[in-house]
This record gives sequence, structure tokens and C-alpha cells, in this order.
Amino acid sequence: MLVTLRKHGDTAGLISPQRKALSENAAFLPQRLYPGNTMNKQASQPRAIYYVVALQIWEYFSFYGMRALLILYLTNQLKYDDNHAYELFSAYCSLVYVTPILGGYLADKVLGNRMAVMLGAFLMAIGHLVLGASEIAPTFLYLSLAIIVCGYGLFKSNISCLLGELYQPEDPRRDGGFSLLYAAGNIGSIVAPIACGYVQEEYSWAMGFALAAIGMLAGLVIFLCGNRHFTHTTGVNKAVLCARNYLLPNWGWLLILLVAAPLLITILFWKEWSVYALIVATAIGLVVLAKIYRQAQTAKQRKELG
Repeated sequence: MLVTLRKHGDTAGLISPQRKALSENAAFLPQRLYPGNTMNKQASQPRAIYYVVALQIWEYFSFYGMRALLILYLTNQLKYDDNHAYELFSAYCSLVYVTPILGGYLADKVLGNRMAVMLGAFLMAIGHLVLGASEIAPTFLYLSLAIIVCGYGLFKSNISCLLGELYQPEDPRRDGGFSLLYAAGNIGSIVAPIACGYVQEEYSWAMGFALAAIGMLAGLVIFLCGNRHFTHTTGVNKAVLCARNYLLPNWGWLLILLVAAPLLITILFWKEWSVYALIVATAIGLVVLAKIYRQAQTAKQRKELG
């Protein structure tokens, strides 16, 4: 066997070429073999990401668990005809994906991503609980959907932005973090219809929706437990929040908005005006996106927006 002579002080030993290659490439071995490996330390994800991922799993569980039941609830329990049920469901899903424009604006200007995510999660949990109560009092149906829409608007656009705040712009771990976030969401969306459907079948519609609410609350509690890991992220802009505009401080206007928005969306659902509202909201969204595109400073940013 070929051997290599190694000298170290008064000690001489023989090592094989394989062992020599192993020592030369030690930096690329798992960290459990070489605890001092700095490369592996740099490659590990920030601890805060696991709280974001947990919240994402439970948010998807909550959202898709409720959505799996909604059409059947409208037609079988509330006795809506198919056309009415599909129209309401479509309006709900459409508004859910439009309101994040407003939620992102509020987070950028006043709330910060972290507070927007927590407030959105709380509103969604409340909305699912109110939806469960509509089995007894059907008048709660439109209000519950409106609350969920508002919560989703605050949550959806800002959870990704919060994750982005955990990394420097050129951090190589960034792509892996977003992949982990999306994979976690898929787990929640797969489990949710099975779990919520089973609970509804065995107990009641209210319990099925309550399970979705419990999932959202569980995610929020887990996220709050890791709050110390998010101190470097953007928080509430207190200066803007306390500034006065039109006789009231901005926090007063924010409270009015949080109360008025669900009531307005409730009226839209109730009066079946949601289609017209969606047209207006879509037009506003396109204007906002065009403005953002024009304000992009580099060709790379414009390409990413496109």
C-alpha cells in the first residue's frame, strides 16, 4: 500500500492517501464531525425562521381548512342555491387576494411587518370563530368572511417581507429560507382539509371552523414565543402612528379602519356588490403596481417586478 510519511516534532507516523484526502477536505464534512467548522455555521438558517415557518404552516392550515368546508357549508347547512354559493365563494377568494395591497401599504407606513403579521393572524382566528357561530346565527356569515379577508390582507403580503428582513440582500441562505417557507405552507394546506373535514363530519360545522381558528391561534402563540428573535426587524413606526391628521392621531384612524373595513366588506357581501368592489379594487391595485414599477431604481428591480 502506498503511504505518506508525516513528521511532527519527534513523532513520525504513516497515513494512507485516503486519510490525507479526508483531512484536507475536512471543511466540507458534516458539522457533527467537525464542530468548529465555520462554513457550516454560516450556512445555517437564522433561528427566527423556524417561528415564521411554524406560523406559515398554521396559517395555511387555517385558511385551506376553512375553504375546504365553505362551499359545502353554504349549500348543505345554510341551504344556499349553487349559483349564490359560488358567487359568494368567488367574491371571498377574490377579495382575499386583493386586500394584501392595502395590508402591505399599512405595514410599510405604520405597522411594520411583524405587527401586521400578528394582527392579521389574530383577525383570521376571530373570523373563523365567528364563522362557526354562523351555524346558529347565519347573519354572522358575511361579517366572519369580512374579518377573515381583512386579516388575510394584513398577513399574506407581510409574512414574506418579514422573512426577507432576516437576511442581508446578498445572503446565500435567502433562497433556501423562502423555499422552506413555501414547503411549510404546502404541509399545512395538505393536512387542513383532512383534519377540518373529519372534525366537521364527526362533530359539527362549528367545530370544523373552530379547528381552523385553533390552528391559527396555535401558530400565533408559537410566533409570539420567538418574539425576541425579531427585535431587529421593522416595528411599529411610533412617530407616524402618533402624528395627527384631520383632528385625529393616525392610531385613531387606524382603529376606525380596522372597524370600518370589515363592516364595509360585510355590506358588499350582503348586498352582492362584491363584484363591483372587486373591479374597483383591481383597478386601484393596477395603479399601485404601475406606480411601484415606475419608482423602481434599477433595471434588475423592474425585471423582478415584471
